[in-house]
Amino acid sequence: MCPMVRRPPGIELALLGFLRQEAQHAYQIHLMLSHSDGLAPIWKLKQSQLYALLAKLEKDGYIKADVEQQESARPPRRLLHLTRSGHKAFENWVRAPVYVPRLIRQEFMAKYFFALLESSEHAKALVEAQKRVCLDWLNTIKAEKPGEKPFQNALLQYRIGQTTAALNWLEQL
Repeated sequence: MCPMVRRPPGIELALLGFLRQEAQHAYQIHLMLSHSDGLAPIWKLKQSQLYALLAKLEKDGYIKADVEQQESARPPRRLLHLTRSGHKAFENWVRAPVYVPRLIRQEFMAKYFFALLESSEHAKALVEAQKRVCLDWLNTIKAEKPGEKPFQNALLQYRIGQTTAALNWLEQL
């Protein structure tokens, strides 16, 4: 039996962005993540899913929790903050374009959200990097030979159209 292979973190690294400026409780992150001005339109997370992802990020060493005792019979609260490796992982994640077209809708948009919070220069650099990746996709797709079957041709035209639309949208940003 082969051991389970852990996949590298993906969009869950966006959660680190909420801890970038200051330590937060998990519920505060949930409220920010659920806000319509934030990532809620692209990423729906139940509170239990959020807590599971935060636990994974803590296990991976990206965040650390300090326990705060509360009054009377209330359970202690955990104040989460980034570790040094969490800062580095977030920096690397937020600055890199996505390399899979289907990740533009969710992961790129999350990166763009946090890049804008940092500065317009960071956001512009991310958009430019993503445009270069999209141009590479488009050139690769256009180099493919048309298929012999109608479905193959339709799929090729769809991929060209989607990638062209993504490039046009990035150009408007």
